[in-house]
Amino acid sequence: MRNKLLLLVGFSAFFIACSPRHASDEIEKEEIVIFNEKDLPDPIVLTGRKYNFPAIINPRYILCIGDYLVVSEKSNDNLLHILDIKSEKYIRSTGKNGFGPREASMVYKLENASEKESFWCYDFEQTIFSKYSVTGDTSKLAESQLRLGEIFHYVKDLTWASDTSLLVTMVDGNDKYFEVSLNGDTLATFGKWGSMMDRKDIPYNVISSIHHGRIKSSPDKSKFISAGSRRNFIDVLNKNSGKILSIRGPIDEIPEFEVDYSLGYPMANMNLETLTVKYLDSFAGSKLIYGLYLGKSFRQISDPDKLNRLFVFDYQGNILNHFALDYPLTSFTVDEKNGIIYGVTIDQDPNVVAFALPEGSLLTE
Repeated sequence: MRNKLLLLVGFSAFFIACSPRHASDEIEKEEIVIFNEKDLPDPIVLTGRKYNFPAIINPRYILCIGDYLVVSEKSNDNLLHILDIKSEKYIRSTGKNGFGPREASMVYKLENASEKESFWCYDFEQTIFSKYSVTGDTSKLAESQLRLGEIFHYVKDLTWASDTSLLVTMVDGNDKYFEVSLNGDTLATFGKWGSMMDRKDIPYNVISSIHHGRIKSSPDKSKFISAGSRRNFIDVLNKNSGKILSIRGPIDEIPEFEVDYSLGYPMANMNLETLTVKYLDSFAGSKLIYGLYLGKSFRQISDPDKLNRLFVFDYQGNILNHFALDYPLTSFTVDEKNGIIYGVTIDQDPNVVAFALPEGSLLTE
Protein backbone atom coordinates (compact mmCIF):
# COMPACT_ATOMS: atom_id res chain seq x y z
CA MET A 1 0.00 0.00 0.00
CA ARG A 2 1.14 3.51 -0.76
CA ASN A 3 1.58 5.48 2.45
CA LYS A 4 1.93 9.23 2.94
CA LEU A 5 3.46 10.84 5.99
CA LEU A 6 3.97 14.47 6.91
CA LEU A 7 7.07 15.52 8.79
CA LEU A 8 7.24 18.90 10.47
CA VAL A 9 10.83 19.99 10.55
CA GLY A 10 12.08 23.04 12.45
CA PHE A 11 13.98 25.58 10.40
CA SER A 12 17.17 27.29 11.64
CA ALA A 13 19.67 29.68 10.06
CA PHE A 14 22.95 28.66 8.50
CA PHE A 15 25.53 31.20 7.35
CA ILE A 16 27.96 30.93 4.48
CA ALA A 17 28.52 34.55 3.59
CA CYS A 18 25.32 36.36 4.50
CA SER A 19 22.01 35.79 6.25
CA PRO A 20 19.82 33.49 4.13
CA ARG A 21 16.20 33.92 3.19
CA HIS A 22 14.60 30.74 4.49
CA ALA A 23 12.11 28.72 2.47
CA SER A 24 9.90 29.02 5.57
CA ASP A 25 10.42 31.31 8.53
CA GLU A 26 8.97 28.85 11.04
CA ILE A 27 8.17 25.30 9.97
CA GLU A 28 8.77 23.43 6.75
CA LYS A 29 6.74 20.41 5.73
CA GLU A 30 8.42 17.41 4.13
CA GLU A 31 6.08 14.85 2.64
CA ILE A 32 7.16 11.22 2.34
CA VAL A 33 5.69 8.78 -0.19
CA ILE A 34 6.58 5.12 0.31
CA PHE A 35 6.22 2.43 -2.36
CA ASN A 36 7.34 -1.18 -2.74
CA GLU A 37 7.76 -3.69 -5.55
CA LYS A 38 4.07 -4.60 -5.45
CA ASP A 39 3.14 -1.00 -6.21
CA LEU A 40 5.20 -0.95 -9.41
CA PRO A 41 3.38 -1.55 -12.71
CA ASP A 42 4.39 -4.63 -14.67
CA PRO A 43 7.72 -3.86 -16.36
CA ILE A 44 7.75 -2.91 -20.02
CA VAL A 45 10.87 -4.15 -21.79
CA LEU A 46 12.66 -1.47 -23.79
CA THR A 47 14.95 -2.77 -26.53
CA GLY A 48 17.92 -0.51 -27.06
CA ARG A 49 19.55 0.43 -30.34
CA LYS A 50 23.28 0.65 -29.75
CA TYR A 51 25.49 2.97 -31.80
CA ASN A 52 29.13 2.49 -32.71
CA PHE A 53 31.01 5.77 -32.57
CA PRO A 54 34.71 4.71 -32.60
CA ALA A 55 35.90 7.96 -30.97
CA ILE A 56 33.93 7.17 -27.81
CA ILE A 57 36.21 5.13 -25.56
CA ASN A 58 35.09 5.35 -21.93
CA PRO A 59 31.86 7.38 -21.74
CA ARG A 60 30.47 8.64 -18.43
CA TYR A 61 27.76 11.30 -18.84
CA ILE A 62 25.32 12.20 -21.60
CA LEU A 63 23.17 15.25 -22.32
CA CYS A 64 20.50 15.93 -24.94
CA ILE A 65 20.49 19.43 -26.47
CA GLY A 66 17.85 19.74 -29.17
CA ASP A 67 19.05 17.68 -32.12
CA TYR A 68 22.43 16.95 -30.52
CA LEU A 69 23.92 14.67 -27.89
CA VAL A 70 26.94 15.53 -25.77
CA VAL A 71 28.90 12.61 -24.29
CA SER A 72 31.71 13.03 -21.79
CA GLU A 73 34.75 10.80 -21.31
CA LYS A 74 36.02 9.60 -17.94
CA SER A 75 39.59 10.39 -18.98
CA ASN A 76 40.83 11.39 -22.39
CA ASP A 77 42.72 14.17 -24.15
CA ASN A 78 39.34 15.21 -25.51
CA LEU A 79 36.78 15.38 -22.74
CA LEU A 80 33.62 15.74 -24.83
CA HIS A 81 31.98 14.32 -27.95
CA ILE A 82 29.21 15.99 -29.95
CA LEU A 83 26.78 13.83 -31.93
CA ASP A 84 24.03 14.75 -34.38
CA ILE A 85 20.93 12.75 -33.48
CA LYS A 86 19.02 13.20 -36.75
CA SER A 87 21.86 12.23 -39.06
CA GLU A 88 23.32 9.82 -36.48
CA LYS A 89 26.75 11.23 -37.24
CA TYR A 90 29.73 12.03 -35.08
CA ILE A 91 30.30 15.79 -35.35
CA ARG A 92 33.49 16.50 -33.40
CA SER A 93 35.32 16.25 -30.11
CA THR A 94 35.92 19.22 -27.85
CA GLY A 95 37.04 20.09 -24.33
CA LYS A 96 40.82 20.28 -24.08
CA ASN A 97 42.13 18.42 -21.04
CA GLY A 98 44.38 20.64 -18.92
CA PHE A 99 44.69 23.44 -16.39
CA GLY A 100 45.26 26.34 -18.75
CA PRO A 101 42.86 29.08 -19.86
CA ARG A 102 39.57 27.67 -21.21
CA GLU A 103 40.73 24.10 -20.45
CA ALA A 104 39.19 21.58 -18.04
CA SER A 105 40.66 18.64 -16.18
CA MET A 106 37.54 16.55 -15.67
CA VAL A 107 33.82 16.47 -16.41
CA TYR A 108 31.71 16.12 -13.27
CA LYS A 109 28.46 17.38 -14.77
CA LEU A 110 26.88 18.35 -18.08
CA GLU A 111 24.11 20.95 -17.96
CA ASN A 112 22.09 22.93 -20.48
CA ALA A 113 22.97 26.61 -20.76
CA SER A 114 20.36 29.33 -21.22
CA GLU A 115 21.61 29.99 -24.74
CA LYS A 116 20.18 27.64 -27.35
CA GLU A 117 22.54 24.82 -28.40
CA SER A 118 25.02 25.65 -25.63
CA PHE A 119 25.93 23.67 -22.53
CA TRP A 120 27.96 23.87 -19.33
CA CYS A 121 30.64 21.41 -18.28
CA TYR A 122 31.52 21.50 -14.56
CA ASP A 123 35.07 20.70 -13.47
CA PHE A 124 34.79 19.66 -9.81
CA GLU A 125 38.57 19.65 -9.34
CA GLN A 126 39.00 23.29 -10.37
CA THR A 127 35.45 24.48 -9.43
CA ILE A 128 35.06 25.87 -12.95
CA PHE A 129 32.06 25.93 -15.26
CA SER A 130 33.10 25.86 -18.92
CA LYS A 131 30.62 26.77 -21.65
CA TYR A 132 30.65 25.13 -25.08
CA SER A 133 28.42 25.27 -28.15
CA VAL A 134 27.36 22.19 -30.08
CA THR A 135 27.39 24.26 -33.29
CA GLY A 136 30.49 26.34 -32.53
CA ASP A 137 33.84 26.42 -34.28
CA THR A 138 36.35 23.59 -34.24
CA SER A 139 38.36 24.93 -31.30
CA LYS A 140 38.56 22.47 -28.44
CA LEU A 141 38.74 25.30 -25.89
CA ALA A 142 35.69 26.49 -23.97
CA GLU A 143 33.93 29.56 -25.32
CA SER A 144 33.92 31.01 -21.80
CA GLN A 145 34.56 29.94 -18.22
CA LEU A 146 33.18 30.81 -14.81
CA ARG A 147 35.42 30.18 -11.81
CA LEU A 148 33.45 29.76 -8.60
CA GLY A 149 34.54 31.08 -5.22
CA GLU A 150 36.41 29.35 -2.40
CA ILE A 151 33.19 28.24 -0.70
CA PHE A 152 32.48 25.85 -3.57
CA HIS A 153 35.33 23.61 -2.43
CA TYR A 154 32.93 22.62 0.38
CA VAL A 155 30.09 21.80 -2.00
CA LYS A 156 29.18 18.13 -2.60
CA ASP A 157 26.93 18.64 -5.60
CA LEU A 158 25.37 21.50 -7.53
CA THR A 159 23.14 22.50 -10.41
CA TRP A 160 21.98 25.77 -11.90
CA ALA A 161 18.98 27.25 -10.05
CA SER A 162 18.79 30.37 -12.26
CA ASP A 163 21.12 32.34 -14.51
CA THR A 164 22.72 33.87 -11.42
CA SER A 165 22.40 31.20 -8.71
CA LEU A 166 23.07 27.53 -7.98
CA LEU A 167 21.33 24.88 -5.90
CA VAL A 168 23.96 23.00 -3.87
CA THR A 169 24.50 20.46 -1.12
CA MET A 170 27.27 21.08 1.41
CA VAL A 171 29.71 18.69 3.09
CA ASP A 172 28.37 19.46 6.57
CA GLY A 173 25.47 21.02 8.44
CA ASN A 174 21.83 20.07 8.93
CA ASP A 175 20.40 22.03 6.00
CA LYS A 176 19.87 19.84 2.93
CA TYR A 177 19.82 22.22 -0.01
CA PHE A 178 21.10 25.76 -0.43
CA GLU A 179 20.40 28.25 -3.16
CA VAL A 180 23.56 30.33 -3.40
CA SER A 181 24.79 33.19 -5.55
CA LEU A 182 27.82 32.70 -7.78
CA ASN A 183 29.84 34.42 -5.05
CA GLY A 184 28.71 31.85 -2.48
CA ASP A 185 26.17 34.00 -0.62
CA THR A 186 23.27 31.96 0.74
CA LEU A 187 19.92 33.03 -0.73
CA ALA A 188 17.70 30.26 0.68
CA THR A 189 17.85 26.90 2.46
CA PHE A 190 15.51 23.93 2.04
CA GLY A 191 15.01 20.82 4.18
CA LYS A 192 16.92 19.17 7.03
CA TRP A 193 19.13 16.07 7.00
CA GLY A 194 17.83 15.24 10.47
CA SER A 195 14.47 14.41 8.89
CA MET A 196 15.99 11.42 7.07
CA MET A 197 16.71 9.35 10.21
CA ASP A 198 15.01 8.74 13.56
CA ARG A 199 18.33 8.53 15.42
CA LYS A 200 19.46 11.85 16.88
CA ASP A 201 23.05 10.82 17.71
CA ILE A 202 24.28 10.68 14.10
CA PRO A 203 26.37 13.66 12.86
CA TYR A 204 24.76 15.54 10.00
CA ASN A 205 27.68 14.96 7.61
CA VAL A 206 27.27 11.21 8.13
CA ILE A 207 23.54 11.39 7.38
CA SER A 208 24.14 13.44 4.22
CA SER A 209 26.84 11.02 2.98
CA ILE A 210 24.46 8.08 3.39
CA HIS A 211 21.91 10.05 1.37
CA HIS A 212 24.25 11.24 -1.34
CA GLY A 213 22.56 12.03 -4.63
CA ARG A 214 23.22 14.11 -7.71
CA ILE A 215 20.97 17.16 -8.05
CA LYS A 216 19.06 17.62 -11.30
CA SER A 217 16.78 20.51 -12.29
CA SER A 218 13.63 20.65 -14.37
CA PRO A 219 13.90 22.66 -17.61
CA ASP A 220 12.24 25.73 -16.06
CA LYS A 221 14.41 25.55 -12.88
CA SER A 222 11.34 25.43 -10.64
CA LYS A 223 11.78 21.85 -9.41
CA PHE A 224 14.87 19.87 -8.41
CA ILE A 225 15.46 16.20 -7.68
CA SER A 226 18.17 14.21 -5.92
CA ALA A 227 18.17 10.40 -6.26
CA GLY A 228 20.09 8.44 -3.63
CA SER A 229 22.86 6.10 -4.68
CA ARG A 230 23.10 4.43 -1.23
CA ARG A 231 19.53 4.67 0.02
CA ASN A 232 16.28 4.23 -1.88
CA PHE A 233 14.91 7.76 -2.13
CA ILE A 234 14.29 10.60 -4.54
CA ASP A 235 13.95 14.06 -3.03
CA VAL A 236 11.75 16.43 -5.03
CA LEU A 237 12.16 20.11 -4.15
CA ASN A 238 9.65 22.69 -5.32
CA LYS A 239 11.74 25.84 -5.13
CA ASN A 240 8.77 28.18 -5.39
CA SER A 241 6.94 26.70 -2.39
CA GLY A 242 10.03 25.48 -0.54
CA LYS A 243 8.38 22.08 0.03
CA ILE A 244 10.17 18.74 -0.35
CA LEU A 245 8.56 15.46 -1.38
CA SER A 246 10.68 12.40 -0.56
CA ILE A 247 9.84 9.27 -2.59
CA ARG A 248 11.03 6.14 -0.73
CA GLY A 249 11.23 2.65 -2.21
CA PRO A 250 11.08 0.01 -3.48
CA ILE A 251 12.71 -0.94 -0.14
CA ASP A 252 12.59 1.80 2.46
CA GLU A 253 15.55 1.01 4.68
CA ILE A 254 18.79 2.65 5.77
CA PRO A 255 21.95 0.76 4.70
CA GLU A 256 24.20 -0.75 7.35
CA PHE A 257 26.82 1.69 8.64
CA GLU A 258 28.92 2.72 11.62
CA VAL A 259 30.18 6.16 12.55
CA ASP A 260 33.97 6.03 12.14
CA TYR A 261 36.21 8.63 13.84
CA SER A 262 39.55 7.10 12.79
CA LEU A 263 40.49 10.14 10.65
CA GLY A 264 39.64 12.61 13.38
CA TYR A 265 36.16 13.47 12.15
CA PRO A 266 32.98 11.41 11.75
CA MET A 267 32.52 9.38 8.59
CA ALA A 268 30.02 6.75 7.48
CA ASN A 269 31.74 3.37 7.46
CA MET A 270 29.49 1.22 5.29
CA ASN A 271 29.53 -2.55 4.87
CA LEU A 272 30.77 -3.03 1.30
CA GLU A 273 29.79 -6.70 1.37
CA THR A 274 26.11 -5.87 1.71
CA LEU A 275 26.01 -2.38 0.16
CA THR A 276 24.03 -2.14 -3.06
CA VAL A 277 23.77 0.74 -5.49
CA LYS A 278 20.30 2.20 -5.64
CA TYR A 279 19.81 4.99 -8.20
CA LEU A 280 22.63 5.32 -10.72
CA ASP A 281 21.23 8.45 -12.34
CA SER A 282 18.05 10.49 -12.65
CA PHE A 283 16.38 13.00 -14.96
CA ALA A 284 14.03 15.84 -14.08
CA GLY A 285 11.68 16.38 -17.00
CA SER A 286 9.05 19.02 -17.55
CA LYS A 287 6.33 16.91 -15.90
CA LEU A 288 7.96 13.56 -15.16
CA ILE A 289 10.81 12.20 -13.02
CA TYR A 290 12.98 9.34 -14.29
CA GLY A 291 15.13 7.21 -11.98
CA LEU A 292 17.73 4.72 -13.29
CA TYR A 293 17.64 1.96 -10.68
CA LEU A 294 20.19 -0.82 -10.09
CA GLY A 295 19.41 -2.39 -6.70
CA LYS A 296 22.49 -4.62 -6.58
CA SER A 297 26.26 -4.38 -6.20
CA PHE A 298 28.00 -2.22 -8.79
CA ARG A 299 30.23 -5.22 -9.57
CA GLN A 300 27.09 -6.91 -10.89
CA ILE A 301 25.97 -4.01 -13.08
CA SER A 302 26.61 -5.88 -16.34
CA ASP A 303 25.19 -9.16 -15.04
CA PRO A 304 22.38 -10.07 -17.50
CA ASP A 305 20.19 -11.10 -14.57
CA LYS A 306 18.05 -8.07 -13.75
CA LEU A 307 19.71 -5.24 -15.63
CA ASN A 308 18.89 -1.60 -14.97
CA ARG A 309 15.30 -0.59 -14.48
CA LEU A 310 13.80 2.82 -15.08
CA PHE A 311 11.10 4.08 -12.72
CA VAL A 312 8.94 7.00 -13.89
CA PHE A 313 7.02 9.23 -11.46
CA ASP A 314 5.08 12.44 -11.71
CA TYR A 315 6.03 15.33 -9.45
CA GLN A 316 3.38 14.28 -6.92
CA GLY A 317 5.20 10.97 -6.37
CA ASN A 318 2.78 8.75 -8.32
CA ILE A 319 4.39 5.79 -10.09
CA LEU A 320 3.48 5.90 -13.77
CA ASN A 321 5.82 3.53 -15.59
CA HIS A 322 8.32 0.78 -14.94
CA PHE A 323 10.76 -0.04 -17.76
CA ALA A 324 13.27 -2.90 -18.00
CA LEU A 325 16.34 -2.12 -20.13
CA ASP A 326 18.34 -4.63 -22.14
CA TYR A 327 21.67 -2.75 -21.81
CA PRO A 328 23.47 -1.82 -18.58
CA LEU A 329 23.73 1.96 -18.26
CA THR A 330 25.67 4.29 -15.99
CA SER A 331 23.88 7.50 -17.00
CA PHE A 332 21.09 8.65 -19.30
CA THR A 333 19.19 11.63 -20.67
CA VAL A 334 15.69 12.00 -22.09
CA ASP A 335 14.63 13.61 -25.35
CA GLU A 336 11.12 14.50 -24.18
CA LYS A 337 10.17 16.05 -27.52
CA ASN A 338 10.72 12.83 -29.45
CA GLY A 339 10.17 10.30 -26.66
CA ILE A 340 13.65 8.73 -26.65
CA ILE A 341 15.97 7.78 -23.81
CA TYR A 342 19.69 7.96 -24.57
CA GLY A 343 22.19 6.29 -22.30
CA VAL A 344 25.85 5.32 -22.14
CA THR A 345 26.51 1.63 -21.66
CA ILE A 346 28.93 -0.08 -19.32
CA ASP A 347 29.88 -3.29 -21.09
CA GLN A 348 32.74 -4.71 -23.16
CA ASP A 349 32.22 -2.09 -25.87
CA PRO A 350 30.76 0.99 -24.16
CA ASN A 351 28.93 3.45 -26.37
CA VAL A 352 25.63 5.28 -26.79
CA VAL A 353 22.32 3.41 -26.83
CA ALA A 354 18.82 4.72 -27.66
CA PHE A 355 15.50 3.45 -26.28
CA ALA A 356 12.23 4.55 -27.90
CA LEU A 357 9.55 5.13 -25.29
CA PRO A 358 6.12 3.60 -25.88
CA GLU A 359 3.53 5.97 -27.25
CA GLY A 360 1.61 7.70 -24.50
CA SER A 361 4.29 7.21 -21.82
CA LEU A 362 5.12 10.94 -21.76
CA LEU A 363 2.83 13.60 -20.34
CA THR A 364 2.80 16.13 -23.15
CA GLU A 365 -0.15 18.29 -22.13
